[in-house]
Amino acid sequence: MRIRTVIAGAAAAILATVAMTASALAQEYEKVDNAVREQLPAPQFVGAAYAFIWLAVLGYVAFVARNLAKTRTEIEDLKRRIERAGGAPAGGAGGRAGGAG
Repeated sequence: MRIRTVIAGAAAAILATVAMTASALAQEYEKVDNAVREQLPAPQFVGAAYAFIWLAVLGYVAFVARNLAKTRTEIEDLKRRIERAGGAPAGGAGGRAGGAG
């Protein structure tokens, strides 16, 4: 049942494409002389796009660096709390919780 639906959908898409192509071919091409062309300042748009991308990348790097610094501070704080509570020394557990492998 599902295969029939997929095949029917594909057939409908093919027929729609053929119909649009046929109607496009039926139209006649007429050259327009002295047409007004709209000129867009492409270099400005490209420059703006590059600036936006670089600002987004730099913002992301700053965000990650700030959160990394915060995470390192929290890890150091947790190590100090564990040492004060009489737990394993900071390097004695091999970096694993509970000290067991």
